[in-house]
Amino acid sequence: MITGSATVFSPWLHRAFGADAPLSPITNCWGVARTTKIDLEEVRVFQGRPGAAYNHHQQVLFDKGRLYVSWSNGIANEDNPGQHMVFAVSDDDGRTWSKDSEITPPPPEETSAYTAMGIRAYKDKLIAYYGHYAYTDLSLDRNGLPSLYIANDLRASPLEWVHRDVFAALRISGDRGQTWGEPVRILEKFVPNLRPFPTRTGRLIMTGNITFPHTDDPAGIEGWKSTGLPRLPVWVVDDPEGFYKACFFRHDLRNYCEASFYQTDDGVIHQMARTVPLPGEKHDGLLAVIESTDNGKTWSEPMLTSYTDCSCRFHFGRLPDGRFFGLSCPNPKGSRTPLVLATSKDGISFDRHYILGDSTASKPRMPGGAKSGAYGYPTCDIAEGKMYIAFSRAKEDIYFTKLDIEMLS
Repeated sequence: MITGSATVFSPWLHRAFGADAPLSPITNCWGVARTTKIDLEEVRVFQGRPGAAYNHHQQVLFDKGRLYVSWSNGIANEDNPGQHMVFAVSDDDGRTWSKDSEITPPPPEETSAYTAMGIRAYKDKLIAYYGHYAYTDLSLDRNGLPSLYIANDLRASPLEWVHRDVFAALRISGDRGQTWGEPVRILEKFVPNLRPFPTRTGRLIMTGNITFPHTDDPAGIEGWKSTGLPRLPVWVVDDPEGFYKACFFRHDLRNYCEASFYQTDDGVIHQMARTVPLPGEKHDGLLAVIESTDNGKTWSEPMLTSYTDCSCRFHFGRLPDGRFFGLSCPNPKGSRTPLVLATSKDGISFDRHYILGDSTASKPRMPGGAKSGAYGYPTCDIAEGKMYIAFSRAKEDIYFTKLDIEMLS
């Protein structure tokens, strides 16, 4: 059963009527944009080691003179049992970093995996967000990844799941991360992509893959309501397994995931989404956009943009001077390099590019599934005239860099 519109769209009809062409005017003018290289120092926050060889999903926060970087730390492979959320702090503007400390509680079962989704500050509190799921099937492919990644036929039945007990939760600290309170389970069947960010009204949206819960609680603790793409199945679970299934049952030509939003002056919220090809299909090399005109209550069908992408998570937002930005790795053929900050005056044409890093992708030092990329999953926080940026390298090491916003002409 599918909620919302009774119309079910056939992929063959989409192709026949040319609906697979870009439908949104949003573009980053890749290859023709005015481009400037800015040399930034890259500081390693954490170096992976045996037994803690997978490090990814990092986010950064500046609060009261202190920097916090949080991330997912796993034994060897991405999103396998034993993964948890850790963080490190810097009190000297990112020059040096503390030893990592754990945020997530003891796992509820042996097959549990936690996914770090950032720390947010509110008044005198730090609120750490994370997702959880446990596995029912632990068979792995040759890269050490859960069987979901190769058994795409699992999407054919909503009753057949690799994951169970999927939820988002938070923990609160009143002493700047020295201790964390009891876990608070806030959303079922949901693993966030990024920590909550506000709209112009102050409403907080916590983006996922295909659902985008919101709350009007300024602390971001209570009152979460789930909403997302139209025509979602009633059984939808928005986690690294569920978004594939939901897009399959929506008859989408591609999968949509790992969204990040910005809001233009007309009030429209533009949720930019990574696209993942269907089995046997070629990657578009483009982002999609999902839009809301009612402050996140309802969302449009996805539209393909002309904003290029190398299949990597990204971060969109707005600079203090009013310009919009996209922090990403937009070279469709790059191995998550270069790292580019693209800016736009209107939220449509991101035609000014700043290369913030262009290192080549390093080979992983330790075995593990799908380890690659020079600037993996870049995210940022803006404070005191600076953009603070965190990224992973080869999904093994966590790095930090910072940009003086005055350098953006």
